[in-house]
Amino acid sequence: MTTRNFGKKEEQRKNQIIQAAFDVISSKGYNNFTIEDIANQAGLSKGGVLHYFKAKEDILIFLLERIYMVIEETIIKRSGKYRTPEKKMKAIIIAFIITAKRYPAMYTVMVDFWAQIPINERIKNINTKIFMIICSEVKKIVDLGIERKEFNDIDSNNASYLIVSMILNVAIQWTFNNTLYNIDHMTKTCMSMVMAYLKKRPMLSQAGQ
Repeated sequence: MTTRNFGKKEEQRKNQIIQAAFDVISSKGYNNFTIEDIANQAGLSKGGVLHYFKAKEDILIFLLERIYMVIEETIIKRSGKYRTPEKKMKAIIIAFIITAKRYPAMYTVMVDFWAQIPINERIKNINTKIFMIICSEVKKIVDLGIERKEFNDIDSNNASYLIVSMILNVAIQWTFNNTLYNIDHMTKTCMSMVMAYLKKRPMLSQAGQ
C-alpha cells in the first residue's frame, strides 16, 4: 500500500469514527456513552478506535472542531457568492439556518459540548477559539460595510458577537422544538433587525425645513 493510499485510509477511518461518535452522542447525550458504543456504531473494535484516538476526550474535541468547521465552511461559501456587505450578511444569517435544517442534530450535540465548558478547560478553550473564528468571518463583513460607508461606524467586534449569538440561538432553539416558530419567518426578522442595527439611515433632506 502506498503512503498516499495509507493516508487516505487513515482519514476515512477517522471520519468513520467521528460520524459514529456524532450518531451516538446525538442519541445518548454527551455523558451517557462509552468508547465501546462508538466502536459498535462504527463497526470496529475498541482497540481499532483507540488506534486513531487515544482517549474519549480526543474524539470529542475532534468532533467539536468538525461541527464548527461545517458551520464555518457554510457561512464562507454562502457569503462568498455576493459582493455587497448587506447581501453577504444576509447570506451568513441564512447559513446558520441552513445548517439547522440540514443537520438538526449538529446543534443539539454542540449544546451538549457547551454543558461541559465549566468543568473541562480543554473544551472551553477549543470552543472559544472556534467561536472567535466564526465571529471573525462576520466581523469581516461588518468592517467591509463600514469601509464602504454602508454600515454605521460601530464596534465590529461587538457587532459580530451579537449577530452570531443571536442567530445561533434562534437556530438552536428551533432544533430543540421546531414547532416553536416558523424558522423562515424568524430568519427574515433576524435579517431586518441586523440590518436596522448595521445600516446607515439616509440623511433627511434639509429642503423645506
